[in-house]
Amino acid sequence: LIGEREGVFGLKKWPEISPKTAKEKAYLILKKLQKPLHFRELAKLCKIKEERTLHNALIKNEEFVLVGRGIYGLKEWGYYEGTTKEVLIRILKEKGKALSKEEILEEIKKHKLVKPSTVFALLYSKEFKKNSEGKYTVEEI
Repeated sequence: LIGEREGVFGLKKWPEISPKTAKEKAYLILKKLQKPLHFRELAKLCKIKEERTLHNALIKNEEFVLVGRGIYGLKEWGYYEGTTKEVLIRILKEKGKALSKEEILEEIKKHKLVKPSTVFALLYSKEFKKNSEGKYTVEEI
């Protein structure tokens, strides 16, 4: 049988047409809104009374990425998994060159929702080295 959901056509059994699980509902809402949301707000939009049910579904599923405190986005949007420090290390390794604080902030915003002060504090960690130009690289340990 064919079904419709907000101008999208397909089989009624498809999750995109008739979402049944918390994960399916959350995915469709995030996809529609095109922005990360806190799991509590997402639970309300999904009409899920027990927020923990949704939170557990988000944690377990690889399609979702924790991008801030309780805030989830879709991995397909380019968000990186891991702590802010892990993401920062990954970015610097991928770039393969030293970056200024401004460049680091610009890059990290693409992959994580984090305050600039958090990033700046992390740059004092032993994993990062500041060169004579004031730019940062990953310290090989």
